[in-house]
Amino acid sequence: MTQLTEFQREIILNEEDKQNYFWVQDDVHLAHAVSPLFASFQIPAMTNGTKTAFENLKMPLRQFMMKLADGRLYQATLPHEGDMPSRIREHQELVGPLFPIQKQRLMDSVEHIFSPFYRQLDAYRSQTATLDEAKQRVKELFAFYEKAWQLHFEIVMPRSGHSMALEELYTRLTNEPDATAVYECLSGVMNKTLETDRELWKLAVQVKQSAVLEGIFTGFPTEEIVSQLDQQEEGRAFLTGLRAFLDVYGYRSPNSHEFLDETWIENPNQVLYMISAYLQKEYDFEKEYAQIVQKREEKLLETLAKMPEGEGKQAFIQLHQWALEAWGLDEDHHFYIDAMLPAKSRLFLLRVGEMLVDANVVEAPNDIFFLYYDELLDVLSEPALVSQTIERRKQEHEQNKQKSVPPVYGTPPEEVPDDPILERVFGIKTPDVNEQEKHFSGYAASQGQYTGVVKVVRGPEDFSKIQTGDVLVCKTTTPPWTVLFSVVGAVVTDAGGILSHAGTVAREYRVPSVVGTKVATSVLRDGDIVTVDGTNGVVHFGKQ
Repeated sequence: MTQLTEFQREIILNEEDKQNYFWVQDDVHLAHAVSPLFASFQIPAMTNGTKTAFENLKMPLRQFMMKLADGRLYQATLPHEGDMPSRIREHQELVGPLFPIQKQRLMDSVEHIFSPFYRQLDAYRSQTATLDEAKQRVKELFAFYEKAWQLHFEIVMPRSGHSMALEELYTRLTNEPDATAVYECLSGVMNKTLETDRELWKLAVQVKQSAVLEGIFTGFPTEEIVSQLDQQEEGRAFLTGLRAFLDVYGYRSPNSHEFLDETWIENPNQVLYMISAYLQKEYDFEKEYAQIVQKREEKLLETLAKMPEGEGKQAFIQLHQWALEAWGLDEDHHFYIDAMLPAKSRLFLLRVGEMLVDANVVEAPNDIFFLYYDELLDVLSEPALVSQTIERRKQEHEQNKQKSVPPVYGTPPEEVPDDPILERVFGIKTPDVNEQEKHFSGYAASQGQYTGVVKVVRGPEDFSKIQTGDVLVCKTTTPPWTVLFSVVGAVVTDAGGILSHAGTVAREYRVPSVVGTKVATSVLRDGDIVTVDGTNGVVHFGKQ
């Protein structure tokens, strides 16, 4: 076994770590195996960024620590070490005034911090530089990653407190036992993910209105569509519109959190597949969205009718209005930070990789993603061929992708605090499978009942399996998966709570959904017939 460097020892989970803390694999956001270079950036950024952010927000948490094991990222949650009730009061007093300005805080950061840095990364790609200058730019990116994740949590965490305040007031004023019903009053809020889907739908409408375009999309494999479009005048005009779409929305990749995956702007085949998916059924984004907004407004009126007149009701109305203004924050921050930061970083790092190809250090630009951060700095300082290391790491990465990794390491704390915020996002239920009666449960994320054919989707490479009306069964979803929600009849996930991406988007598309089952991808197989009860959070399998 190769001896680890000091930097690598800092980010790789060891036996002492397992003895000292309880580590959970984040299968909601980071279910996939990651490359060494991405882990090198993400782990210090998350560990140090949360420490600063949580102190700035006076959170009842000290930080999230992150470590690498078998190619997966594991997280330990460290509580605040001081007087907890005082800390909670301090936190509430600090974040309350942020409720009305949450979206503005994000957009201010995008305008003044993120966008300028992204433009700088873009500029670096077109500039001639020495290896030493490239090294300094890589170090700039490493430092920015930590700042980005500090801002990430300072921006998103007040939304969680806002949600809990809204739930508490809803329950107190309506006497309804299920506080999560309040989220039905928050559907139909435009965000960057829905905005992306709307623009994709518009491209699909353009295809449907042209016999030439529709013939190309339905008559050729996805990989040949661009070349076929380029041979027709209408096709070339469509490609111009496609490039304009990618210039705005193309900075995302299948897993978001990774450097290895091609972005949409590099390879539009993923986008072309999504346009093809829209062609499978009659779907009108604008009409569907208007209906969701109408349903939200009706639900709000029903909710307000249950509340007694007075200050409490007025406080709920104000909290709800602020929540509506901020509710797109979850998808919007993902667009500008979670997805765009690694996408822009990947494109810059590929340019560094090209320089190392020219210096006979690596054989291909993307080989650098199989180096750790300190190793990359070393070869930029003293170029030396690292092909053996790269080949070994590639093999390890492929093995890691196939591994069934432990969901946790270490000993759970004896007293686990009831944390509704973590439950809403991550889902913390234990698996609940009734083999005799053929059903398992999870969280009721989106109401309704639907019976259909299962398609288990492990990643974007399986998207083509989905046919109109199928039941999407997966570990988790990210924004690039959203187009599937307009095609499928129901969604079931292993991971997540009702405020996870899958739960939130399912409500936006009015698709019955049960999330956080822990077992769906293990119990179900392609072709199974299931009934998804999104109202009660139960999935019935076996013959119906």
